[in-house]
Amino acid sequence: MKRIAFGIGLFLLFAQLASAADSVSFNKDIAPIIFDHCSTCHRPGEAGPFPLLTFENVKKRARQIVEVTGRGYMPPWLPEGPKGEFIGDRRLTSGEIDLLKRWFDQGTSEGDAKDLPPLPKWPADWLLGEPDLIVRMPKSYTLPAEGRDVYRNFVLPVTIDKPCYVRAVEFRPDNPRIVHHAFIKVDYSGQGSILDGSDGQTGFEGMNLPDGIRMPSGYFLSYQPGKTPSSEPPGYGWTLRPGQNLVLQAHLRPSGKQETLQAQVGLYFTQAPPTNATLILSLGSLNIDIPPGSNQYTVEDSFTLPVDVDLLSVLPHTHYLGKRLEGFAILPDGTKRQLLSIPNWDFNWQGDYRYSRSVHLAAGSQLRMSFLYDNSDDNPRNPNHPPKEILYGPQSKDEMAELWFQVRLGNTNDEAVLAKAYNNKNRGMFANYVDFQLQRDPHNARARSELGFLEWTDGQLDKAIDSFREACTDDPAFDQPHYYLGVLYRTKNRLVAARAELEAAVRLNPKNAKAYGNLSYVFIGLGSLDRAERSIRQALKLDPKDPLSGEALEEIRRLRKSQNP
Repeated sequence: MKRIAFGIGLFLLFAQLASAADSVSFNKDIAPIIFDHCSTCHRPGEAGPFPLLTFENVKKRARQIVEVTGRGYMPPWLPEGPKGEFIGDRRLTSGEIDLLKRWFDQGTSEGDAKDLPPLPKWPADWLLGEPDLIVRMPKSYTLPAEGRDVYRNFVLPVTIDKPCYVRAVEFRPDNPRIVHHAFIKVDYSGQGSILDGSDGQTGFEGMNLPDGIRMPSGYFLSYQPGKTPSSEPPGYGWTLRPGQNLVLQAHLRPSGKQETLQAQVGLYFTQAPPTNATLILSLGSLNIDIPPGSNQYTVEDSFTLPVDVDLLSVLPHTHYLGKRLEGFAILPDGTKRQLLSIPNWDFNWQGDYRYSRSVHLAAGSQLRMSFLYDNSDDNPRNPNHPPKEILYGPQSKDEMAELWFQVRLGNTNDEAVLAKAYNNKNRGMFANYVDFQLQRDPHNARARSELGFLEWTDGQLDKAIDSFREACTDDPAFDQPHYYLGVLYRTKNRLVAARAELEAAVRLNPKNAKAYGNLSYVFIGLGSLDRAERSIRQALKLDPKDPLSGEALEEIRRLRKSQNP
């Protein structure tokens, strides 16, 4: 009996030791996971809606944490594939997910206080250190408590007296909880200052900006909650010149109460000018027409590389109906190389992804995309119930299909070759979209006007004139076809006809700076220098940095001087 009792006691001791070894506590096992993967955003002043810094914080949300980590919804990370393929991969390991679940199932023990690691020491201010230059929104913007998401552009004035080489950018919103994402762009044209405040509030609306306001060539300057800013390696970066301001394009989400935003951007400079040529290439389609109820609508596109490139990063974009997003390359030998795979797209957590190692693609490789959309009632993110037909458009309830690649060229002489092939691809995509629009509505004045522009650039002048005139008939209040006709006639020296069309354009749209500029040249040709000067001064008032307007004003002065020596 003693032997039996001893055996039972030994068994119970082993069982207790095994149980202790299997037990999971917050202080020893869970806190390191939370501090490393969650607290970065879930702390005061950051984007997380509640803090996750203490045992009490985490225990209160334990069930929710287990659920969202088990589904892969948190931490937010969309691409699948091997961990470490992209820099900054935020995914938990299967072991970490299992620990969270076991801790919850065992009753959320706090554990021994001596096992608790110290809280990370997050930078109190700038993550990359003190910037060389800080630029700010001059005024705060007030976001309404309720309503649709807001896309707002804010001009951030820059004061520098010489060109600066930018190696890093860090965005710091003073109210991150309302900022869904943001892009930082450079105003190369001065148009931002003209548009700023035009509706009575600081900034101006819109997702589609004038051509002169864009990200620096070859770079993604984006912000998403949880994204850590990084510095470009030596030889990379972009140039900011005197007179160029930044434009912050922010996607803002109402929180249920009135909120304000006054963000700032830190710029980090380097003395070394960029020596690596980078470009941005995009796959996509504008011919989107998703039937209501369809859960298998696919958009595909491709582009064959005429030169060798190295892929540095990738940025996918759709709206709420996007479901599965794939980007891949077909190599010259027929091999398929996966570049991006997102099995469950979430519009709320979009971003760009930088490869840990650049991906080399030889000339002749074909970049491809395949995006699947779900416009059914089964899609919980569908903004329309019941579903309705969805077309391409800039609003969140419209749709888009874009896959952007940042590429590095091994030879700067290849840039012209690549740009020519890429521009031809985009021209074809644009022409297809014009045809698509006119098939849906033969009286679409904007599409008809763009068809005329395509015909004009193809040298089919008579067809172009007919298309422009048809567009004028379809929408008598639309200024663009009159502007195009005026410029076309001016190039053919039909100055009286050009004057009539350009005057019609500025009558319909008094903010058409280019129409005023071309009208000035027409008046110069007609010998009316006073009218020419009035027109060019109006053009300069609308667009002070337009070089052609400045040249026209100099031409007027030269002609006056020659007439009155």
